[in-house]
Amino acid sequence: MGLRKIQNIFKKEKGFSLIELLIAMSVMALGMLAAASMQYSAVRNNTTGNTTTQANMLAKAQLEMLKNQDIESTALAVGDYNDASPIDATGSPGGIYNRTWRIDPLGASARRIRVTVAWTKFGSTRRVIVRSNTRGSGV
Repeated sequence: MGLRKIQNIFKKEKGFSLIELLIAMSVMALGMLAAASMQYSAVRNNTTGNTTTQANMLAKAQLEMLKNQDIESTALAVGDYNDASPIDATGSPGGIYNRTWRIDPLGASARRIRVTVAWTKFGSTRRVIVRSNTRGSGV
């Protein structure tokens, strides 16, 4: 076989073979599957972070409202309290958050406040707890 015949054989090979095409498609499919999995995880983590932030804000808002009350007001009476129904991110009825708070005596003129916000999402129950002491009127 001469050099010319060998060059003619290689010139006739054009395009991909079926096996090369299947391998390329498999590699591409694995890459797309990995990207889709990563996207799903990112969306889920963003949703979890957003939900936790909203719960934290609800707990802090309730804590601040209670701390700004007069120490002798009924809002700071010792006991366990809760919202009448689940609330949304703005504190309005109809959401996924259950907010409870407990007020304990801390001497004659002070109170210990603990606010808990709990919710269930993605099959698990989570909660945020904030605590503070107050002498009333924002102190």
